[in-house]
Amino acid sequence: MLTYAAIFLILMSLGIALTRFKVFSFKSAFISSIGRVLIGPIIGFVMIKYFNLSGFAAGVLLIQCSMPSAVLTYLVGSIYSSKQVVDSIASMIVVSTIMSFITVPITIFFALKYFY
Repeated sequence: MLTYAAIFLILMSLGIALTRFKVFSFKSAFISSIGRVLIGPIIGFVMIKYFNLSGFAAGVLLIQCSMPSAVLTYLVGSIYSSKQVVDSIASMIVVSTIMSFITVPITIFFALKYFY
C-alpha cells in the first residue's frame, strides 16, 4: 500500500514540474532522449550478445533497454540536485516518452521477430 502512495506522490511531483516546463531546455532534453531511446536498445543488444542470451530473456532485456526515462530519476534528482537539473530531468522524461511512441513498437517488432 505504501508503494502505491509513493508512486502517486512521485507522479504528482513530476506533474508539478511539468507545469513549469521551460522550452529553452528542449534541445538538451531532445539530445539526451535520443541517447536514451536509441543507444539503450544498442546497449541491450550488446548485452544479449555478451551474455549469450536467447529466447524470452533476450527479448525482455531488449524491450527493457528501449523504454523511456523513468520517473524515479526525477525523484532522485529532486532530492539531490538543483532546480535547474530537476527541470532538465522532467523535460527529458517528457521528450523520451513522446519519442518512445515510435521507438518502442519498432523494438518490440525486432524482439518478437528475432528472439521468440
